[in-house]
Amino acid sequence: MEPLFSLLQIISGAPVVDQRTLAARAGVSVGKVNALLRQAEQEGYLLAGREGKKSRFTLTPKGRQLLEDTLIDRSGVKLSFPPAGGADTAVILAGGRRSEFDIPVCLQPIGEEEGVTIIDRMLRVLSVCGVSRYIIIAGWQADALRAHFAGRGDLEIVYNERYKWNGTMSGLALAEEALGRFNPASFLVLKSDLVFEQRGVQALLETDAPFAALLTSPSGSRDEVLAELDGQGDIFRFSKDVRQINRVQGEMTGIARISMDGFRMMMRYFSRNLNPLIGFEYVMESIGRIYRFQGVMVDDLRWGKVETREDYEAVNGLIYPRIERKERQMREKLARDTIEEILPDEPVEEVQFAGGMTNTNYFVKTSGGRYILRLPGRMTESMINRENEKRNAQIASDMGFNCTLLYCNAETGVKLSRYIDGAETLTPRTARLEENIALAADILHRLHHSGIVWENRMDVFEESLKYEGLLGSARMYDGFEEVKALVYGKVKPRLEALGPEDLPCHNDLVAANLVKNSEGRLYLIDWEYSGQNDPAFDLAALFLENDFTPEDEELFFHYYYGDGSIPETVREKILIFKIMQDYLWSIWTVVKEARGDNFGSYGPERFNRARKNLALWQEGLAQTTYPTEGRL
Repeated sequence: MEPLFSLLQIISGAPVVDQRTLAARAGVSVGKVNALLRQAEQEGYLLAGREGKKSRFTLTPKGRQLLEDTLIDRSGVKLSFPPAGGADTAVILAGGRRSEFDIPVCLQPIGEEEGVTIIDRMLRVLSVCGVSRYIIIAGWQADALRAHFAGRGDLEIVYNERYKWNGTMSGLALAEEALGRFNPASFLVLKSDLVFEQRGVQALLETDAPFAALLTSPSGSRDEVLAELDGQGDIFRFSKDVRQINRVQGEMTGIARISMDGFRMMMRYFSRNLNPLIGFEYVMESIGRIYRFQGVMVDDLRWGKVETREDYEAVNGLIYPRIERKERQMREKLARDTIEEILPDEPVEEVQFAGGMTNTNYFVKTSGGRYILRLPGRMTESMINRENEKRNAQIASDMGFNCTLLYCNAETGVKLSRYIDGAETLTPRTARLEENIALAADILHRLHHSGIVWENRMDVFEESLKYEGLLGSARMYDGFEEVKALVYGKVKPRLEALGPEDLPCHNDLVAANLVKNSEGRLYLIDWEYSGQNDPAFDLAALFLENDFTPEDEELFFHYYYGDGSIPETVREKILIFKIMQDYLWSIWTVVKEARGDNFGSYGPERFNRARKNLALWQEGLAQTTYPTEGRL
């Protein structure tokens, strides 16, 4: 069909022509031209006649239709960028000013959780979706953003000094240097005034398109950017004027995914630009005339954009509560689906959120029983060895220290345990009741002397260094280097001199991990940090996490030792481990908060307590000498 199309295309512009000229223009022989002309006449594409010494060819309606259809088909043929891997980086455009707000819109609070802003919510969503590095393009009140994100090691703020006169493409272009250093396969770009469901980002990341924008049903907002798609589902046109759209097929949300190849093409296009106000989506549209620019549609997405005070009231008071409700339902659906995979023969009857600090736990009732399902939290894979947990938790379950473990996946971190009948999860207050002190002393003594030998060891000094390695450029609390020097220069050698034990320990005795059944039997749950350790570590954890007074500690010793006598070396080890646990968990807090969590004053309080106990230990050490014998 191609030679025939070429011939008809030539004739459409020069109907009076001889065969030799046709052959030259078409690049074929005269004989081939004559054969094509006969074919065209026989198939009804043209009519042939004479005009002087030359031929006159007239295209029939059928011939013109062939040309039009072929040209339309050709116009839809576009190049494709090479497939790009996952997007672990996001560029957030936060340079603009909204006249009705005294601070950047993205720093406005959202929802009922204290201290959480629009951009905090955005980073949490991105983090859950696997994005771990952020480039924020700041302009108006950039210092407010810097102060808000002080200490975060996963985030870089780039200042746009021309934010008053530039559009979003100018802002995106400023990310070029940081993107060059990070060198992601692809990245997300988002406007900072957006509040949206997590599944919008997930849909964009799950597509294999290296150059795509997130679309949803038109919202009717004042500043909506409408989209028209072509026959292949690629974006054909963006416009804020509905009169320029042949068929409205979605609204651009202000979120896109761009491969580095696509970004380089955008930067080449932008280098010739004379309009600094151009938006990045319109540059993508221009590149989309040559390369495939996919529209990823989530038609029932809940989302909102904050440009005015009225927008903010609507988003915070109406849209965001709906988003939270929808996401809660989706998390519960995930829990339900997970249970159905693990227990396919037990229909799920009830799913309820059951709390969690590092992970998310659900109470699940099925036709066959009641269970606790754990879904792992973000970043836990870099902080917890799930193989060790699975092995240790199963042994503890088999020996009656742990609740009944039914399923534990070392790759995903998903865990299913049988629900403890009449479960009473202790609190720091109830953990200090004498009956519960006695139960805790009994189960810990039995665990420590059970003969179990874990294959791994929990070394608090090594764990602290591991967490410190995850800090990136996040800043620890003032005085950290001084404390660290004492920890590794004096505390660690002193503990080695005292002779630490090497016995099976739980290592995470917060009150929530102490659960009593209806018959008064105590279980230890959540064995993520379990391993060989000095039993004094467990005692220090129990005392520290549950606010034991000196009198509570003496009562515990009475039950643990029988006669209450405790070697002085053990007392010192307990103090050392109190220092080290506060030191360790303060680093853990900074790592978690650098990834978007918010623990309030938890981290600073633990670090300051570590410093206080360190001073007490140094004071006591200067006055005390005794032999190292005396073990738990």
